[in-house]
Amino acid sequence: MAQRVYKTLLKPAPDDARAQLEELALRHEPGEYAAGERLRAVAAELVGRGLEVTAVDYRDGSQELEVVLASARQASPVTVDRDGSGRGCQISWEEWANIADEAGVRRAADIVDAVLRGIAGPAR
Repeated sequence: MAQRVYKTLLKPAPDDARAQLEELALRHEPGEYAAGERLRAVAAELVGRGLEVTAVDYRDGSQELEVVLASARQASPVTVDRDGSGRGCQISWEEWANIADEAGVRRAADIVDAVLRGIAGPAR
């Protein structure tokens, strides 16, 4: 059986996005509502940074976020999903890069390098 998916584009103001998220979350079971609290905080933070965030709700009560940079729609969205406790999240991004020439090879390497260095944070 196919899973129903409901997508809600969050409003660009963090307070408005929080209100939307709260309304969506109230539809979930109490345990899912509580576990989703930190994911809702991540969503509001992303909206506050000017990113376009869509809340994706599944019929089973789970929720994830799809995040895009409006000025770079050609890039694939980043997906943010939470674990069962709501204390951890998985950040996923799948992007195909053209490596048919040297410029493409360098661009692919630049992307991987930037992501890993961004995750690692400042050198100590």
